[in-house]
Amino acid sequence: MTNNPTMSSSRSCTCHAGIAFGLVILALSVSRIQIAAQSFDFNGGSDAGWTHYSLLDLPGFSGAASYTFPADDSGGKAYRITAPPTKDDPYGLGNARAGSFRADAVYSGRFTLGTDLLAWNDSWRQEAGLIFFFQDVGLGTSDGYTATYSSDYKNLYISLINNEIPTTVAELGRNSVLLDATHRYRLVVSSHDGATLLFQLFDKGDLNNSFKSAIGYDLTYNAGVSGLFVFQQEYPSMTQGAEATFDNYVAAVPAAGALPLTVTDLYPPPSGRTTELYPAVTVGLLDRDTMVDTSKILLYFDGQWIPTASLNIDPQVHRPANPGAYARDFYGATVTYPITTLLPWGSKHTNSIAFADTTGIWRTNTWSWTAAYPYLHGSNSLPVGSLTVRGFDARMVQSENGGVTLENSLARARQQLAIPPQILVTRTATNIVQMLSWNLSGSPASVPGLCTGAYINIAVESSAYLELSAGLHRFRIHSDDRTGIYSGANVADPTAPALWENPNNTADTTFEFLVEADGLYPVRVLWEETGGGALLNLYSVSLSDFSEVLINDPSNPTQAVKAWYPIVCKASPSIAGPFTPAAGAVNAVNTADVVGTDCAPTVVGQMVTGGTFTIPAAASSQFYYLEGPRPVRIKSFTKVASNVVINYELE
Repeated sequence: MTNNPTMSSSRSCTCHAGIAFGLVILALSVSRIQIAAQSFDFNGGSDAGWTHYSLLDLPGFSGAASYTFPADDSGGKAYRITAPPTKDDPYGLGNARAGSFRADAVYSGRFTLGTDLLAWNDSWRQEAGLIFFFQDVGLGTSDGYTATYSSDYKNLYISLINNEIPTTVAELGRNSVLLDATHRYRLVVSSHDGATLLFQLFDKGDLNNSFKSAIGYDLTYNAGVSGLFVFQQEYPSMTQGAEATFDNYVAAVPAAGALPLTVTDLYPPPSGRTTELYPAVTVGLLDRDTMVDTSKILLYFDGQWIPTASLNIDPQVHRPANPGAYARDFYGATVTYPITTLLPWGSKHTNSIAFADTTGIWRTNTWSWTAAYPYLHGSNSLPVGSLTVRGFDARMVQSENGGVTLENSLARARQQLAIPPQILVTRTATNIVQMLSWNLSGSPASVPGLCTGAYINIAVESSAYLELSAGLHRFRIHSDDRTGIYSGANVADPTAPALWENPNNTADTTFEFLVEADGLYPVRVLWEETGGGALLNLYSVSLSDFSEVLINDPSNPTQAVKAWYPIVCKASPSIAGPFTPAAGAVNAVNTADVVGTDCAPTVVGQMVTGGTFTIPAAASSQFYYLEGPRPVRIKSFTKVASNVVINYELE
């Protein structure tokens, strides 16, 4: 990041979301007359009175932003700001960015500012949000603050902007804010003293309860204009710019005493879902014009008062992810209540928090949420004994990409593994493997289908049916880079919910999930590596003695969780179904050697190419079909003695 109009940004440091303005260069005096309030709903399909900022269209380059007015969620219009990607950036303009602000009003000291965030491109690496206390708006000169949501880092940020150089003042931490792109949210930033900066996030379905907040403290600026903006994080990019849809913008100067202590955080989130088996109800209360009386806090769970002795009340609100140079602890209270009873999956619950300030005024916040921890439904399982071949089907793809590493994400892995691939693939191979245990160094085994050596941009998709008993299970994952583990209706279910996903680039941790009934459950494991070290190990962990065994470890047949190769023979007396696993079906697979592309003639694995199902003949007519990890073609169907024999091949 440099102090000039050319700007690039990366969230690998505290640098992000700097603003450059191509359509306006304004020197805004902070002595401009203030007005009490502004509100705009954009229902007229116009942004008259707003000042745009954007890059420009130049010869051979399209940089100008667009400002449009799509339908909102209440029969009116909203405000969409779109900044096109700067592509190969021939003029050195840096990240795409665009915004709109009110140049006719300056707010200083106490203020509140809010907007609806109705839509954003969740597949792009970008930020969207608010600017406030902005001064000297222009190329290389803008000062003030931004309050943004990052769809890439899943984070809230408050940033100080000095001559377009950004510094993070406050954040929640990566992967701390997982917004649902089908929901609509409200962003509100405020200050009761001109220095304590509060950036709150609300779901529009519950505007009484802020469930996430970034909190910072900074005295650099306390007056300026405010508005909306979007910012491209993926730079350079030929396809990703920045885009968000806003509505119902409000800016105001609160009266004295009108910003009392407030709820900053609620967990589990209002109208949301909790993924922990044993969640802790958590409430953050921030002192502002008034202060919380920590002796007067009452928490209710499903209508039942929780005794104060069961609560942990900390007299501060903590923000450990804030940079070390800025405040991390703020006066108020953090209330925590651990739930120690396993709640039924899918059950809905309601919490209420009642609290008084030091003037004796009581306030109450009530919110509801759903218990939605990782849960394997028995309806998705096969009966134990339905499958007879052990192992995982593991499909590997690798992209050279000219020696340049691709994005380190599971989304990128999905693009590589898509059929047809959305990213050019250099090498590919499909193997049957007994364990998900590999290392690019070759110890204990290399990545399926690859020679031992240095490779970048790898993705592997492994699928199997795991034999699991009813009840609680704990797995350990050791991964470099990212891994995601999913279970749905079958191994190919594109909507399968996650049992676990990497929050960061590497992981060595445990996770738990609940199984409804004994059975064989479809599991798909997605793993990716961008560059450097590359490994994956997946273990089961004993809940009694905490010992670990690799999933499907053939050397430990009594303790290992069994993995069954995911090709299923199903039968039904009607072509219309329903089809269920064919009773007594025995599978014998055919395999072929996989020779390493870069180490021929070394064999680096075996691929299942087809096989034979032998099924006891039924007393009545039956229809059969085969379900596998790849397209299956039935080659022949014969009756041999009292059996039906199906020969098949896998593509």
